[in-house]
Amino acid sequence: MTIIALWFAALTTGFPVDAAVTSLRVAPASEKTEVVIHVDGEVEWKHTFLDAGNRLVVDLTGAQQGLRLDFEEINRGGVRGMRISQFQPRIVRVVIDLERKVNYQVSGQSGEIRVSFPNPTGEFEAWQMGLKGSAPAQVAKPADLPAPMLPPSAAAAKRQEPPISVTFVDQPINDVLASFAELSGRSIVAAPDISGIIVNAEIKNQPWDLALQAILDSRGLIATEQESGILIVESEAVLEERARLEPTVTREFPINYISADSLVETVRSLLTRERGTIAVNPSGNSLLVTDVRSVIDRITPIIRQLDIRPPQVAISAKLVFVDRTALEELGFVYDLKDSRGNQINTVVPGFIDENGNGIYEPDESTDDNVVLLGGNSVAALANANFRVASPALQVMTSLVLGRHSLFTFIDALQSVSVSDIQASPTITTVNHRQARIQVGERTPIRTIDAGAGTVAGEAPRATVRTEQTGVILQVTPHVTGNQILLDMHAERSNIAAAPSDLGATFATQEADTQVLVENGETAVIGGLTIIDKLKTRAGIPFLMDLPFLGALFRNDSERETKRDLLILVTPHIVRDGTQ
Repeated sequence: MTIIALWFAALTTGFPVDAAVTSLRVAPASEKTEVVIHVDGEVEWKHTFLDAGNRLVVDLTGAQQGLRLDFEEINRGGVRGMRISQFQPRIVRVVIDLERKVNYQVSGQSGEIRVSFPNPTGEFEAWQMGLKGSAPAQVAKPADLPAPMLPPSAAAAKRQEPPISVTFVDQPINDVLASFAELSGRSIVAAPDISGIIVNAEIKNQPWDLALQAILDSRGLIATEQESGILIVESEAVLEERARLEPTVTREFPINYISADSLVETVRSLLTRERGTIAVNPSGNSLLVTDVRSVIDRITPIIRQLDIRPPQVAISAKLVFVDRTALEELGFVYDLKDSRGNQINTVVPGFIDENGNGIYEPDESTDDNVVLLGGNSVAALANANFRVASPALQVMTSLVLGRHSLFTFIDALQSVSVSDIQASPTITTVNHRQARIQVGERTPIRTIDAGAGTVAGEAPRATVRTEQTGVILQVTPHVTGNQILLDMHAERSNIAAAPSDLGATFATQEADTQVLVENGETAVIGGLTIIDKLKTRAGIPFLMDLPFLGALFRNDSERETKRDLLILVTPHIVRDGTQ
């Protein structure tokens, strides 16, 4: 007993209509993009633009579209996707999702409605979808058999066919195929070797093509479509045998826009495992493919789709490094000398004659500490080791108290230094290809292996390595519509002498990041501010802490260093040789 229950979505509305939408098309036209809606009769139309989502809505009065169809990944000419549905009983609504708001024009003539607007993305391949009597798109199958007419899984695109519910109980495959031929309006032919197959299946609310594909897969059958549109259902064994008997051919595929090497693995996956081969002709940047003719014919349009002109991206970066240093120092230094006794000569050279009588003799002054033995004597230093380096103001006073001389030094310094370093590297590269630019130098670093000299008669070994310094920009762009994903490394570095015997130090400011920006938009990918404050106070114990008077017995130093780092990047999609 056979039970066949078929259910379709409503295909008509009960109202007479004059036209039906037959196809949709997105194509380049000079410097514009045109969206063409083909109809098989006369319709009235009106349009409106919705800012929310950048959607252009076109309503066709006097038309019919029984099924809602969504095309979400067109992504060309500024069109992200389209939707078509029966908005009202006699109104078909076409919604065009755009990448941005545009100035557009809508015109109509016999059999078509034409929407045109400026093309924001440059050259692109036309896209077209037939809506009346069209078959589902074929999907290439990387195997030894010809590609099936039907997609191999339900995940491939939103279906264009009405959903059905169907049940088969002990039904011959020929009757099953006849039922699907009647449902779909397609011509389906069963090969003689499959006539004995019995089908038991229950499918609920699925498009007819997916339902048929599931039944064929469960029985090891494959449906292929001829140029005439007729579907032939055969077993895999027959197709394998036919593939083994089919002679091989060799065809050259010139590659115009990308490297032929980059397509080798992709094309190899589409060839037959035992008979298909592929080679690269470096001199002509072409592919030499050998396989059976059916496979060659199937992969030809795929190679043409892969060989497209990639967009180029110009990336401008700016690295700004500002270093500000403020310094304030104030100090008092004392030196007390006894002309007849001890003299500490760190600040003011001592003076004593050769007989030790303490008579001032300028020609016989000394920088050495002098200690005169015998008698009572006092000498003192204060803050001598905490003097201001390179003071802007230095005042010295002297006071004679009998045989003692008191020398007082006042040192003061205030300085502000600003260092502003800017680098603006620019580089242009092809989409998905890494580019690198460096402006700087390679610094040799000498390393001595002191341990090598431990053996008698063996000298220490020295090796030299190089370090790259300067401005370095390394970036890989990925264009998505009018947006650009940047995988980049920006660096500014320089070398300075190390304060010890290590040799050299490297001051580096760098950033590694991924950022998604609009075409022509400037993004800040790195920002850093470092503030370093240092305060130092040194002086005579107890006296330096006296209120008000303590400043006369101490040295104060205050240093503030502020470093700012800013990294900006601006990408531009290059169109027709310009940015």
